Amino acid sequence: MADIQKQFEEFHSAIKLKRFKENKELREKRDIIINKIKQGIKTKFEEMEKEVPSLEFIDQGSYAVDLGIVPKDKDYDIDEGVIFDLYKEDYTDNLELKKIIKDILENHTSTAPKIKNPCVTITYSLEDEPVYHVDLPVYTKSKYDSNLYLAWGKEFANAENKRWDLADPQGLNDHIRNAFTGDAKNQFKRIVRYMKKWKDVCFNSSGSSRPPSVGITIAAVELFSYKQSYNSLSGNYKDDDLYALKDFVSRLKNKFTLKWDEESEKYFYTITYNLPVQPYSNVFGKMSNTQMDAFYHKLSNLETALTEAEGKSDPHDACKVLSPKYFGDKFPIPESKEARYKQVALSSAPSSNSAKE
Repeated sequence: MADIQKQFEEFHSAIKLKRFKENKELREKRDIIINKIKQGIKTKFEEMEKEVPSLEFIDQGSYAVDLGIVPKDKDYDIDEGVIFDLYKEDYTDNLELKKIIKDILENHTSTAPKIKNPCVTITYSLEDEPVYHVDLPVYTKSKYDSNLYLAWGKEFANAENKRWDLADPQGLNDHIRNAFTGDAKNQFKRIVRYMKKWKDVCFNSSGSSRPPSVGITIAAVELFSYKQSYNSLSGNYKDDDLYALKDFVSRLKNKFTLKWDEESEKYFYTITYNLPVQPYSNVFGKMSNTQMDAFYHKLSNLETALTEAEGKSDPHDACKVLSPKYFGDKFPIPESKEARYKQVALSSAPSSNSAKE
């Protein structure tokens, strides 16, 4: 069996979102936006002669749980929840607060803010290409319970497409962050990042055909199992990411079930995986039966490739199975044993001069 732990860890270093470079820039942009929103809300509510509400901000998404990867399109993002100390019962139009935030940030960048279903998006561009964006989900409270509610709906959406959704962003952060500790946590993070990169390589870059990263992450919290292998040379155990990744992919694939679709009159592999916090919805629910079925078969292909790589004796051959087809060209491929032997033979061969002597 080939030992490619070194290659996996080099791959992880290449795809990981660096906390002291890209994340520093994201934090700076986030902080500027937060301060602008705070000041803007004060001004807006005073103009409306209303009491200025207090605000809370919460890091969300891969940034909050340190699971980000360098994006394929180089469009870095951060999710920052905006929690108003207001009651949803006083805002029957749940887009009102999102529109206020959009107005505050209207001229913040050259690209106008956009109200999407789950958030307000601020995009930073360079030469007309997006390079960073900040997503701002908007939450309020309720007079009748202690839950948070997300303002869901696009700008100009009809009444039936706008609503207040139950949400627990802090609970989700804690569920992911507190799942593992120590070496197991480090391997968990690597496995999630490998899966995110696989998703970038093997799925279209837009639309609901891509399994959501939050779905893969939540599944990993339950299905990931820390794996090590014994090194006979050192006499120690060490992390085995290939084993851990293959095990997770197999377990995730086994969560799919065959479902009969009346309309198309055929079976599809589908998956239901509920959020562990409010609103407990299926994280893969936006994918169609066809898209879930494609997800299953791509997982199956990945499982086969990982099994094949595991069976190779030469790390060169094992890595060639995985790169670039499944993980892109960032996954390193070492020299083959044959090439290494040739180099050793050439370096140890007598020179032409010594041969003449």
